[in-house]
Amino acid sequence: MKHTELTVRNYSGFASVVLVLGVVAVGFGAIDLLMIAPKGLSHVAATGQGDLLITGIYAFFLGVVDVFASRLAIAEGEGATERRLLVLVGALGVLMIPGQVLGIALGVVTEPVLDLLGQDPTITPLVGDYVTVRTWAIVPVVAYYVISETLKIGGLRNLGVAILVGGLAANAVLNWLFLYSPMEALFDSPETAVAAATVAAQFLMAVVGAAVLRSRLRVQGRRFRRPVGAEVVAEFRSMGRTAPGVGVRHLNDYAGSLVPILLIGTLGVPVLAAAVVATKVYTLFCRIPQACFSANFVFYGYAVGKGTDLVSAVRRLRVWSAVPTLAAAVVTVALSYWLVLAFAGDGMDVGLAQVLLLAYLLYLPAYFVEQFAGELLTVHQRGGLLSVASTVVTYAMTIPLASVAVLVGDSAFWAIASKGVSTAVLAAVFWVALRREWPAPRAVAVA
Repeated sequence: MKHTELTVRNYSGFASVVLVLGVVAVGFGAIDLLMIAPKGLSHVAATGQGDLLITGIYAFFLGVVDVFASRLAIAEGEGATERRLLVLVGALGVLMIPGQVLGIALGVVTEPVLDLLGQDPTITPLVGDYVTVRTWAIVPVVAYYVISETLKIGGLRNLGVAILVGGLAANAVLNWLFLYSPMEALFDSPETAVAAATVAAQFLMAVVGAAVLRSRLRVQGRRFRRPVGAEVVAEFRSMGRTAPGVGVRHLNDYAGSLVPILLIGTLGVPVLAAAVVATKVYTLFCRIPQACFSANFVFYGYAVGKGTDLVSAVRRLRVWSAVPTLAAAVVTVALSYWLVLAFAGDGMDVGLAQVLLLAYLLYLPAYFVEQFAGELLTVHQRGGLLSVASTVVTYAMTIPLASVAVLVGDSAFWAIASKGVSTAVLAAVFWVALRREWPAPRAVAVA
């Protein structure tokens, strides 16, 4: 299969598609805020806060997607997809039963927790409405992401872009219908309507994606073997051990980025506004290395499945992802003034926002190694290491250092830059662990 070959053309094509998918995906949250804005500032605030909470919740469940995708990439590299795909799907289906129950429980406790934390009582019920609807839809969201990963890994990545763009358009149409047509009466609040529109769009994307995937695999002439129950059970147990650890790592990454911003908020609105803009620009920059890391994840999985020289594969992947990351960083620094200005409102301290953007880029080398090695360790099913190391570092280093920077030093710069210390520690731990996997990879015996 040509799409599994580690070539510059295959790699760049895959990374480019992932980059497009990431940029388009940002549009879902933007459309929600744009469509609900005429309803009033409180609804904008509630939807924005609800989306932040959902991002954290979904970060955990993406661990399931990563474990599924890593095993599928290995199978594709082995040429064993026809034997393994339905086993993986069956195990995932069983695993999502407790996953959906957990999602519902998180939705139920959202409003009481917000009340306990002293959030604005006027928007807490609205945030609860939004989060409750979104958490009831864990299964279709995971299903869509799994289908999208399957399309990419199976060499059908362009179809994933078409489905996502169609889903974005459907989300916009449904938002208008649920907010500004007679259908508005069906919903208790605008937040419920917006969340329902997103859930409906995601469900449509999952259904269409499944139909397209089934059709294209048949055209390719693939014939899948019916899974044996014992294989599904064994896979379910293995995925159940690994997926939570990978999910916890994603959740810790999210917490390590969010908490410093919350702390910076205590320094005043002008400083917070500058930090938010700097974070937005940095997030956009990160789309490029993250696209490369996603490509590394899949092509390394192919290499494990093929039994090729992993050290050689890592060397090529490292160079191919470092070059665009470095180029993007140089462009970001050179254009920092104009990039910040694009998001700046009246009275924004553009110079401060530029300085805070540089605080993020200060630890870019450590970020690169940590993310690079972390993705490859996921292929090796090292969920335990990923979760334990990221948990210890996040809560023993990242958050305490940011707290000292803000509460003692009154410095937003060091609140952001101090994350470089914990990132460097994780980079070292992950890199050493990855090197130990190369003599005898364990990822091929996961079920």
